[in-house]
Amino acid sequence: MATLLAACGGDATPTPDGRIGQVLERLEQLDNRVTSLEEAPIEPDNSPNSQIQATPAASSAPSPATSSTTFSSPNPTPNPSNSLWIHNRLNALMQFYDFTDEGVALIQSLDLRQMRGEPGFFGSFGFKQWAGVGEAEPQGVMHEIGHSYWGSFPISGFADLTWDTPSGEDKSPAMEKYHADILLFMAQPPDDFELYRQRLRNLPELSETNTEPLFHNLEAGMVYNTGGSLSLVPPILRKYWDRFLGDGPFDSWYQAVSWFESLGEDRKSGDSRFGASKYLGFEHLDLRSYQTLAAAADISHILVPAEVIATEERQRLFDLADQFDLLLGDAQEEEQFQFWRGYLRDKVQLHDVHQGYLSSLESPRASSLASALDFLGSLNGLSPKQQATQVSAALASQPFLVNFLPVLENRTLLLLFASETRLPEGETLQATASFVDRLERFSGLVAGVLESGRASAQQGANDLNRFLDDADFEQEQDLRLFFDLFREEDPDTASRVVQALDKVTVRRLMKPVAAQLRFILSAEALLEMLDVTGDSSLSDLKRGITLLVEEPSGNFIIDEPSLSAMYRVIATRSGSDSSEILAVLKDTPFPLEGFIQGEPSAASSLLASDLGAALEILGQSDTVVSPPARIVYRLIQEAPHLAARLVAAWDEGGERELVLEYVAYLAYDKDRSERVPSLSISLQQDGRFLAELAFQLGDAVLTERLREALALYRNRASLGQVAGDFPAQYLATLEAAAASISDSETRNSLTRIISEAAS
Repeated sequence: MATLLAACGGDATPTPDGRIGQVLERLEQLDNRVTSLEEAPIEPDNSPNSQIQATPAASSAPSPATSSTTFSSPNPTPNPSNSLWIHNRLNALMQFYDFTDEGVALIQSLDLRQMRGEPGFFGSFGFKQWAGVGEAEPQGVMHEIGHSYWGSFPISGFADLTWDTPSGEDKSPAMEKYHADILLFMAQPPDDFELYRQRLRNLPELSETNTEPLFHNLEAGMVYNTGGSLSLVPPILRKYWDRFLGDGPFDSWYQAVSWFESLGEDRKSGDSRFGASKYLGFEHLDLRSYQTLAAAADISHILVPAEVIATEERQRLFDLADQFDLLLGDAQEEEQFQFWRGYLRDKVQLHDVHQGYLSSLESPRASSLASALDFLGSLNGLSPKQQATQVSAALASQPFLVNFLPVLENRTLLLLFASETRLPEGETLQATASFVDRLERFSGLVAGVLESGRASAQQGANDLNRFLDDADFEQEQDLRLFFDLFREEDPDTASRVVQALDKVTVRRLMKPVAAQLRFILSAEALLEMLDVTGDSSLSDLKRGITLLVEEPSGNFIIDEPSLSAMYRVIATRSGSDSSEILAVLKDTPFPLEGFIQGEPSAASSLLASDLGAALEILGQSDTVVSPPARIVYRLIQEAPHLAARLVAAWDEGGERELVLEYVAYLAYDKDRSERVPSLSISLQQDGRFLAELAFQLGDAVLTERLREALALYRNRASLGQVAGDFPAQYLATLEAAAASISDSETRNSLTRIISEAAS
C-alpha cells in the first residue's frame, strides 16, 4: 500500500482502496519541534545511492523569508543550509517536471529540512512560516513545496497585488484573487480542461460552503495534478504559474490521458501507471467516459522517469535502514499504530520491487531489515492461520521481527496474540499490543453479535444495540474498526443484523461509519433504513435524502450506487405527486445534475410540471460543484425544449448575464464529441435547443444574445480567462448544431441567426 504521509492532508481516488494510501496528521506534534530543528546541525547525507548530484552554487541568493512585496527573482543558488540529501530530493523533482529557470532557482533557494528521527520525512519552511512535512517521495515533496511557493512571484498582469496578508485578514489580496479565479474556473463551460475540472468536483466534502478542499488542492497540488505541465493548467490560472512551470511534455489533456492509458499495470515495469503516479496525479482522474478517446499518435517522446523513480524509492529504503533505531519510538503510542502499519507495508512493497538493494548496504540494520522484509513478503497468499503459525515460529529465531507486527492483517494478529507464543520485547510492541487489545475486545463483540444474528437477525440487532448504547459515537475510529471486522467476518449476517436495527440508530451511524454502512448494506437496504422509499412521508424523505447526501463515504464511486437508487425512488414518486417531490428537491441538497443524468425522462417531466419551481431549484444549486449553467447544459442533452423554456424565462426576468453563460455552455460540444464519442453530447440536441430558443425568444433576441455571448468570450479569451480558441470552437458548435436540424426552414433560419451573430 503506497503511503502519502503529509501533514496537510491528501486526496480521494476513484477506487475504493485508495492507492495513495493513508494520510498522516502530524503538524501538531512537529510544530513543537520546529525551533529545535532550526537550530540543529545539518546531518550529512551518506546514502550509497545518491546518483543525482546537487547543482553547484552560483551567486548568493536572497533569504526565502524576505518580504513578498519584493518581486525580484531568486538567484540560481541552492540554499547553503540544505544538505546533500535535500539537494538530491530537489534534483529528482527537476527531472520529473518542466520548471523554468526561475522555478529551479526558487526551489533551490527554499529552506527544506531532513527530519531525522522521522520516517523518511522532510520539512518545508517556505517563505514565511513552517509549511508542512511529508515523506520524501516525489508527490509528497512537491505538495509541501507547493505550500512554500506562494509569495515568490508576482501574478502576471497583476503585479500590484501583494502576497502580504493585511493585519486582521486571513489571506493576502493575491491569494484572494487566486481563490476567486479557481471558482471562476469551476463555473466555466466544459472545454479541453473539463476532465481536470471533473476531478476537482470529485474532491471529498467539496461544496460552495466548504471550498477548502478545492483551494488546498490547487494551492499545493497543481504541479502534481498536471505533471508539471503549464499546458495542462487552466488558462485562467496560468498567470499564477507561468514563472514557475514550462509547457511540459503534454500538448493537451487528451494527449495526456491517451499516454497514461497506454502505460502498463505491472508495478515492477519501468513504464507503468504505478510509476507515473509517483510524480503526476492522473490516477485520480475518472476516465470511465473516456474509453473511446482515440490513441494519440505523438506520445512516444513522453517517458516515465523510471530510473529517477527507482532512485527515490531506493532512497526511502536507505532512509529506513539509516534511521530505523531512531524511528522505533514513534510506534509506542497506540495512535501511531495505523501510521506505522502503512509506513512499513509500503517498505515491504518497495523491498519486493528492489530486491537485493537493502542487502547491499553497509548499514548495521540493513541485513536484518532485508531479512525481515523478505519474510513478510513470503506470507503473501497464506491464510491468517498459516501466517500466524509462520510468524510464531520465526519470532523464536528472529526476535527483530517483533518490530514488524503492524504489517500483519488483523486476523493474523489476533491468532498470534491468542497463541502461547512468547513475544520478544520491542519498541513497537506496546502499540501493537494496545491495538490487538482493541481488536480482541471488538472481535469478541463481533463474534457474539454474529452468533446471535445467525440464529435471529433481531437478536443480533439487540446485541449490537447494547454495544452501541455504551459506545461513544464520537470515537469514530473504534466504530469503524468494529464495523470493518463485522463485515469481514460474515458479510451476509452483518447485513441482516444491521437491517434489523432501528432506523434512528442507523441514522446516528451515518456520520461515523458512512463508508462501512454502504459496504454492509445494499443501496436499496440503506435507503430503506433512511426512509428514502416510495411510501416514506415527505418529512422522512427530506431527512433521509439530506443525511445520505451530507454524509458521503469520502469516495464518489462508493456513493454512486446509493445515489442512483435514490434517483430511482424520486423518479417513481414524481410520477404521482410532482409538487411534493419538487418541494423535496427545493428543501434538500438533492444532486439535481446527477438526477438528470440518471433518470432523464423523470427529471425533465418533473421540472416541466412547474417552471417557476424549476427555476427556483436551479437557482439554488451548488455554484462550485454543480452551478445552474451546468444543470441547464445537462438538460439540453436530455430535454432541449425544456432547457430552452428555462433559459427564455431567465431572459424575460432580466437575467441577461446568466443567459449568456447558458447559451455559451455548449461551446466545445462539437470538438469534444468528435474527440470522445462516448461523452453524453449530441449536436442534434444542441440544435433542437437553439431552435426552440429562437421560437421562445424570437429570432432577433436570440441573434443578440449569441452576439453578446461571442463578444463576452472573445474578451475573456483576450484576457486569458479562457482558451484562445473558445470563440472559434463556439461558432463551430453553433454551425454544426444548426446543420443537424432536419427541417430545412428551421435549419436555414438558425444558420442565418448564427451568421448574423458572428458578424
